Amino acid sequence: MFSEYFAHQTEELKGALDKRLSARGTATLPGKEKDLRIYKEFYEYVRDLLPPLFSIGMGKVRSQKHVLNRTVDFIVFQKWCKRFLELTGGYVLADQIFAFGTIETDLETRHIYNHASITEAVKTLYAQDNELGDNDLVPCYSILLSFKSSLPLLSHKKALEDIAVEKDIALNRETDLLCVLGQGIIVKDWENQGNFKVIETGEDTLMWFYILLLEYLDRDGNLGFDPREYIRENKEYREYS
Repeated sequence: MFSEYFAHQTEELKGALDKRLSARGTATLPGKEKDLRIYKEFYEYVRDLLPPLFSIGMGKVRSQKHVLNRTVDFIVFQKWCKRFLELTGGYVLADQIFAFGTIETDLETRHIYNHASITEAVKTLYAQDNELGDNDLVPCYSILLSFKSSLPLLSHKKALEDIAVEKDIALNRETDLLCVLGQGIIVKDWENQGNFKVIETGEDTLMWFYILLLEYLDRDGNLGFDPREYIRENKEYREYS
């Protein structure tokens, strides 16, 4: 039921991005700021697929004691009143974040390093507010999504592993999911000591992005919906550990 739908939506989202990139031409934002406006259709698409309890947006994060003065490309959080962001001074509160991430057009190794840095910072803020230990799972899930990649998934897997060693990032502060539309995913495999697993999901990548996102959002077990039950066929994808 889902496979054909998400394959079609992948092409729609890629087409929308191409149109925005063509219309933008050489115009860029001042300095080094990323122009997130080109991903407008992606934000709208994910927003319309989220359960009503959740909101998606871009912005800055703060915990009870610290502020992360870097814009996070997308944050999925619980907004418990309409004026939530007014009350918080425009910051998303760390303990209200269920998932967050970075969006790229063409994934490069430097993007993975940048995302790893943001991931460690946001997860640390969440862990501090919730008094989690160094070995506890941090259920504030980190996602890196790219519309395409000239580099193979195995190269990105190595980069994820290398940055963790170089920066001495704790296992529970690493990226949880990397998606390249039309190619595949890299997921943290907690059944295999938290190592990264590459799965070539091809045209089903957007579908698995959504399925895994819903599972991340269901950390309290309250959603009451398992999309895996509605997949027509159990495809076998090529995997690399």
